[in-house]
Amino acid sequence: MVNLITKSFSLNLKLLKIMGLYSFGNTSILLKVRAYVLYFVLLVVTTGLIFFKTVTEKSANNMETNAMVAYVAESGSFCFKLVPFLRNGERIRRCINFFGQEMFAPKTDYERNILKECIWVCRRNSIVYFYGILVTLIGWNSPVLFVKGRKLQLRLWLPYDPSTTVLRYYSTFFFITAANVYDAFAGTIIDPLIGGLAYHATAQLKILKYNLQHIGKHLDGSNKYVINFHCVHKHLKNCVNHHKKILWFIEEYEECFSWSIFCQFAGSLLTICFCCIGLILVSINSVEAFTYLTGMIDISFQILFYCHYGTLLYEEVKKCIELVCETRLSCGFLK
Repeated sequence: MVNLITKSFSLNLKLLKIMGLYSFGNTSILLKVRAYVLYFVLLVVTTGLIFFKTVTEKSANNMETNAMVAYVAESGSFCFKLVPFLRNGERIRRCINFFGQEMFAPKTDYERNILKECIWVCRRNSIVYFYGILVTLIGWNSPVLFVKGRKLQLRLWLPYDPSTTVLRYYSTFFFITAANVYDAFAGTIIDPLIGGLAYHATAQLKILKYNLQHIGKHLDGSNKYVINFHCVHKHLKNCVNHHKKILWFIEEYEECFSWSIFCQFAGSLLTICFCCIGLILVSINSVEAFTYLTGMIDISFQILFYCHYGTLLYEEVKKCIELVCETRLSCGFLK
């Protein structure tokens, strides 16, 4: 049986592993060191240099200043958003892989269909979002290579002039490109992962609801459902244990990811505002307008993952509660 989580989020987990934010086994010291080095050099330091350049430079025009402020707003939120993955890596790894345990493997055709759809949705979201980020990265980094002069993608403070020599220019260009790639994937590829985990919890609640609806029932010779009271106690106990495990996951999910979700909402709000201002300042047919639009679409999908799959989880919890209250069998047990 292939791990359900591995099938759903193989792309996300591989990218996070490259950046040191996830481990498929026990986290080594080398992986932690790599994670912190990449985090501080490519995210924290780069964001700080851009912010310092933005507040100290007086010659920049409104369009350049707006672009840098939008970048700082988003990357600044990522600086806080990734902290749980650095500090609580083992706990987050256990939470991510919780539904990959053998006990959650499908046992009936109905469960297989539910989990098959869940896996397909999670893979679809991750792959589509990956290519959307890739297009945004190309639109952000490549235009400076086709303009006159040695211009960079970002205006950041440097102790030297990168335009003086070819070596300095391309070294700085590739450093900024690496920072953009880390910023884009480390800060965003976790969003379809977190949203997908909520959808996995929703799928487990659907299975629980189905089991509650058919508790103690089996098909007789005439292909009709009849109540087998000898199985009721066993099935009811399994449903209670299943519910306890789902409840534990939801509580752990909240503890692990609530801070990251809050940082994403706060950063997205500011970034979308500055992107809208940027669209006013540039020509609608320009590459800058395309970058702003793709950036806004990517950010909107980040928010969509949390809102949509969080709502599905909430609605499924309500349906389970209503089912328990309305089921005659449960009322009989309560008496």
